[in-house]
Amino acid sequence: MSSVPTSGAAAVSARPPTTPEQWEQTLAQLRATNEELQRRRAEAEKDRDLFRDLYSKASSHASEVTKENNELAERAALAETQTHDGVAMIKATYEERIRLLEREVERWKKQIHVLTERDGRMDDEIRRRAALEPELRAENVLLRAQLEHLEEDYARLEGLLEKMTKQQIEETIVLGQTATDSALSIKGIEAA
Repeated sequence: MSSVPTSGAAAVSARPPTTPEQWEQTLAQLRATNEELQRRRAEAEKDRDLFRDLYSKASSHASEVTKENNELAERAALAETQTHDGVAMIKATYEERIRLLEREVERWKKQIHVLTERDGRMDDEIRRRAALEPELRAENVLLRAQLEHLEEDYARLEGLLEKMTKQQIEETIVLGQTATDSALSIKGIEAA
């Protein structure tokens, strides 16, 4: 509370009034002091209400910012997990595809070897050239095309993996900065 003005109170307490004019003057001083105190009390109550309202708003804002930060952190963790799992899944899928195709190539090579040995045993150069060579050439061309296609897919996926990794890192940094900025804002409000 504010301090009470002492000019009227000092005059009253210094010596008691004896004449009616002194009584009226003392009464007027006491009324003025009372009005001043009432006015200060009303101002203090207004200030109290204002500070209470501002504190409530700041507290509400801090709660909202904290909630938003928590949601952003959850989203960042989910995005990081999904990216990591997705890249691993894509990589595993294409590695399996490559492995299966390599097995198929190896099977065809063995078949070619068997047919070539059989043809050599028959020692029939004309028959071997007429029957086996065009077919094997066509199969080789097809297998080489498949292999080239797989190598292109593998190179493209490696690029995609690298791009997704960089994007994940950038998103994690942005989300971390957003969370840090919000946390600093909350600390600034609480400190105020």
